[in-house]
Amino acid sequence: MRVVLIAATLALAACASRGGMPRAPDADLPIPPRWTPYSSEWMRIQTPDGTAAKYVYFSESSVDETLEQARALLVQSGWKQTATEAFVNPEKFPGVWADFTKGGDRCRVTVIQGTQATHVDYTVARAAPSK
Repeated sequence: MRVVLIAATLALAACASRGGMPRAPDADLPIPPRWTPYSSEWMRIQTPDGTAAKYVYFSESSVDETLEQARALLVQSGWKQTATEAFVNPEKFPGVWADFTKGGDRCRVTVIQGTQATHVDYTVARAAPSK
């Protein structure tokens, strides 16, 4: 269900919230202070069934250091890492993703080395609270 929610909501990007990205999008998604929000690529979609969001940042650290910063803050906020995998993207830049869960919520952190900075995506899916 979560995968469907993420895929469907990301496909509906035209309906997404835009504008200036919040520095800290949610209390339990802490962001290292030196990361720079990249506001033109973020989105958040809310439906009665839940919320899906993608937050984009730039880091000056290496891929491994950047993931470790994200991991440490997420774990401190109650998230548990469930999977991770390194990859090389089509442009031949190295990257790594890590999945986290917290209750019924899911978060994937994707970190990719770039030419000028390290690109960081947080993709989050949250179910609406039970009524």
